Amino acid sequence: MKHKAIIKRSKTSAVKRSKTFVIGSIIIALWAALPAFAFQDGGRHFGALFTDAKLVLLADVISGAAMYKDKAVKVEGEISEVCQKEGCWLVMTDGERTMRVKMKGHSFAVPKDTAGKKVVVEGMVETQTISEEMARHYAEESNKKIDPSTIKGPQQVVTMIATGVRIPFE
Repeated sequence: MKHKAIIKRSKTSAVKRSKTFVIGSIIIALWAALPAFAFQDGGRHFGALFTDAKLVLLADVISGAAMYKDKAVKVEGEISEVCQKEGCWLVMTDGERTMRVKMKGHSFAVPKDTAGKKVVVEGMVETQTISEEMARHYAEESNKKIDPSTIKGPQQVVTMIATGVRIPFE
């Protein structure tokens, strides 16, 4: 009888240890994921938390992209397009100008249904020439129905490689 009681206690404590391990693992996983979806300044935040980078107008970034090379900046605007495959890029606008924002290293994404929402992005700005093939690829992934065959030749664009994106609550 004593032997059966010891086995029963041993099984019970193994089950308790197993449950404790599972619960602890879930808590650690949720804690680790928090920065990617943290609520910062009243909105949904994706990617790295914002730094104290300077807030710059989209018009200034586009007209003077070389001034902001290798400097982290924040830019506010409205989302006009989002990658419909993964949410790995968006296009933001101030109503007149647009800039493509790519998520650094595909390390995070934004919801695909956020076109029309306000946005604040932080990252590095660069001017680049994209190939006709890449421009067509973006057109195919866009939520705007752009005919990829209308794109001809390389395209000169101002792009941000974002480390963080915040979509404020409306």
